[in-house]
Amino acid sequence: MENKKSIYKISGILVLLVFMLGFILAGCTAQNKTASETTTPQTETATATETTAVETQSTDQLSEQPDKAKYDEYFTDFYLGKLPPGKQIGPPDNIPIKTAVFITSEDEFCVVINLKKDIPGSFSFAIYDTVTKKDFTPKTVFPVALNVGGHAWADDPTVVYPTGKYEYKLYIDDTLVAVVPFEVR
Repeated sequence: MENKKSIYKISGILVLLVFMLGFILAGCTAQNKTASETTTPQTETATATETTAVETQSTDQLSEQPDKAKYDEYFTDFYLGKLPPGKQIGPPDNIPIKTAVFITSEDEFCVVINLKKDIPGSFSFAIYDTVTKKDFTPKTVFPVALNVGGHAWADDPTVVYPTGKYEYKLYIDDTLVAVVPFEVR
């Protein structure tokens, strides 16, 4: 009988502690929400400036600067993505997830582009190793014509690049139009 009373007391104390913790957390959340809702124009300006600085910094760190005007002429989107091993690219369920980090032998390395204009000349890509400062995969002409619309392809069943940092470069004819940094872990 005494054991039951002790269990009830302990249970009651635990319930009381849980409620108190809930009220404390609710109060903290409300305070944080109020503080975040009262941002000043200076805070918004600082955030916008930091974002621009980060974007500029990452662009400046590329091995080469792409021709943005030519990119904008042909592309609406270009990104690297991944699929789990064994999955095939295809709508609606197997659209590659945008990423810049790939895990060796776990992720399927994919390229996704959306064209707003047919590419009349040659379309090629290269993979540049940013550590050795050499092409890991030399410029290779894409084997088929690309027309307006979305396209996606997988380079390999799983990532086969050694761990390191790379850039995926796209060319139209001999003009570099996009550079996307990525990392393999």
